[in-house]
Amino acid sequence: MSTRREATEEQAIRQILDRIEIDEEVSQRDLADELGVALGMVNAYIKRCVRTGLIKIQQVPSRRYKYYLTPQGFAEKSRLTGQYLRDSFGALRRGLSSFDRLYGDLADAGVKRIVLCGDDEMLEVGILAALSTGIEVVAVFNPLGDSHEVRGVPAADPAAPPEVDRWVLAVIKNGPEAYEALREVVDDGLIAMPDVLRLSLLRGPAPAD
Repeated sequence: MSTRREATEEQAIRQILDRIEIDEEVSQRDLADELGVALGMVNAYIKRCVRTGLIKIQQVPSRRYKYYLTPQGFAEKSRLTGQYLRDSFGALRRGLSSFDRLYGDLADAGVKRIVLCGDDEMLEVGILAALSTGIEVVAVFNPLGDSHEVRGVPAADPAAPPEVDRWVLAVIKNGPEAYEALREVVDDGLIAMPDVLRLSLLRGPAPAD
């Protein structure tokens, strides 16, 4: 089984190979910005791709470089893309099932209006799952940063919070931090979360490499 670090590296390499296929003259700085990692990390990934025969580099004028996918690079990109799609669809199914269970329990408790809290893919899964229920997602809120509209759902203003029955935590990353930040905004009794997130909070953060 791949470790979390290995999975992250595979995701980064997939994105690099995808980007190089589209733009052979993309800069490492642009890649770093798009991946959200340090420039030195991108340089290490590029060197790894060269060392393993996935890409070739050619220097061009103005001290720039062009990157080419090798046949092996195209094959690896296809493999990583397929794995990413399988993992994504699996996570989507698990997320939808978890929100279905949560929304069913909330509906049984008389909950009708909620704020979804987060800022990643899980937030959109929560919005999608609510469409097949009688629960209304009134607003979205990011406990760890600036809030913004998502899928047509407006951002909540914590200084003038909407009248809702629950604030539902919907995050993949930084769950404990998001939970503690949300507790500073609303009472514990108003916070709910899908079971997949509750289990991750109980397990705690992953051990450092």
